[in-house]
Amino acid sequence: MNQRKLLAVIIILLSATFVNTGCEKNYITPVVAVDSIPHVSVPYIDSSLYTVSGSGGVDSGDILLCMNTKNSTDGFLLVLDKDGYVKKEKEVGARADDFQKWNINGTTFYSYLLAEGDYAIGGQGTEEGYDIVCDSNLTELWRAKYIPLATDTTADDRLDVHDFILLGENHYMAISAHLETPNNIPDSLNPSPKARVVACRIEEVNNGQVVFHWDGTDYPEFYGESVENNNFGDSVKTIDYMHMNSLCIDPNDNNIICSFRNLNEIIKINRTTGDIMWRLGGKHSDFPLTADEQFLRQHFARFTDDGKTLIFVDNGDLTLRPYTRILEFQLDENAKTVTNFNAYKVPDDFIRFAGSVKKQNGYYFIGGGSADYALQINYTTNEVYLRINQNYSSYRALKY
Repeated sequence: MNQRKLLAVIIILLSATFVNTGCEKNYITPVVAVDSIPHVSVPYIDSSLYTVSGSGGVDSGDILLCMNTKNSTDGFLLVLDKDGYVKKEKEVGARADDFQKWNINGTTFYSYLLAEGDYAIGGQGTEEGYDIVCDSNLTELWRAKYIPLATDTTADDRLDVHDFILLGENHYMAISAHLETPNNIPDSLNPSPKARVVACRIEEVNNGQVVFHWDGTDYPEFYGESVENNNFGDSVKTIDYMHMNSLCIDPNDNNIICSFRNLNEIIKINRTTGDIMWRLGGKHSDFPLTADEQFLRQHFARFTDDGKTLIFVDNGDLTLRPYTRILEFQLDENAKTVTNFNAYKVPDDFIRFAGSVKKQNGYYFIGGGSADYALQINYTTNEVYLRINQNYSSYRALKY
């Protein structure tokens, strides 16, 4: 039993107290016997991992956090209530990320990426492992893996940390990253014949069968669109020139939306043919963008407003624009025009890496990624309902 749990046992069932100082709550933690976790009967705040402030969380529902100790040897899955109290908590014994909740035919499931082995070929920020699918008690049911094609004799079966979609029992879509030495890098980029790149792949797997497969290296135009990690003349370092960091299905037509951080670009892929349907952002956007509409190093592209609006975190860049925005786009995909646009500057710390956003009932719920916070904020008045001040980073923070 570690010191955090030992302290919890010693201070059993202390009553909860908080002091309301206008717009901030300072909670004193009531602690329950750890043997009851992840079925916590008395809500508590795990101050070894985070504290909270704000005027008070709004809307019922769950907040999901996944944090790792500084040396990343142990991950914590946290399901919180609207005010930040722990409802369920689980240690998983290794680095964990991308904690999500799913409703499949009326049944609740959770999933998270459990790291396996060393950092992926792209280095830190591209961790690999297996997506663990759990029941409502966070008990493991099965593991999702990458299934190499018959022609791919060098790929392992690990998935990439950045995203996962549970579609049904033993049915999922996931990202993976693999080392390739391609022969289609344009000569204009002066590539080394030994240049090694991170190949971003997407797979949809149903009952163990690959029903969709996509590989970014099949599209040589992306090499020249890269804005970071793009020295193709380097024969030593692995070149993560695209860095796929989010994956979702367009609810309007069931095709695939992907975000590529190192291209400053979001693309749409035909789920049947694999063809690229359009590009938004980057060097060759199919949609003309104003200066305000251009984005940098974005994360977590999703749909909101009943599928009408594409929303994501516009992280910014340490040199070019060291602050973060939430962007909302409505697109005419036939005319390739932006029909509506909204930008919201996050009034909090710069989120240089990672992050997430959900829009609900007049507020954004923002995962601060590398900035170590989660924020529920009214986007009209800037009232902070809840700020979760994390002792460790969480790749995403999501409210359901």
